[in-house]
Amino acid sequence: MGDLLNQMERDELILAHESGFVRSFLIRERRDRYLSQLQLPKKRGTLLDRLNHRFHRDLDDRHICDSPTLPPLDTLCYIIASEDKLDGNFVPASDVPDLLASAAFGIVVSYIPGKLAAYKDEAPSNTIWLQRP
Repeated sequence: MGDLLNQMERDELILAHESGFVRSFLIRERRDRYLSQLQLPKKRGTLLDRLNHRFHRDLDDRHICDSPTLPPLDTLCYIIASEDKLDGNFVPASDVPDLLASAAFGIVVSYIPGKLAAYKDEAPSNTIWLQRP
């Protein structure tokens, strides 16, 4: 029963991070489409590929910031990435700077669902920080 509960909690946390990112940081015209693509395994790859190029056009510029307020280093962050080995994983915030620096393909790291995220396009590129109050 404990494993089932842990899986249920994990699924709820994944949904919170994915839907929080889409609803908070993407332009309104793309939200519904991206929410459905993230949920459907056959369509997820299309969205993940978009992370490599053109995805920055879908970001809501109002929430881009230069100096985000980062949470404690032990905060568990969620990854949405075009690299299969990274997509869908949780990592501590302490690992995120190295992860972003070494990412060769598009990646989103959700620190706090709907409140703080980082996006990096296919390398070479800079990290774009997204934050809401």
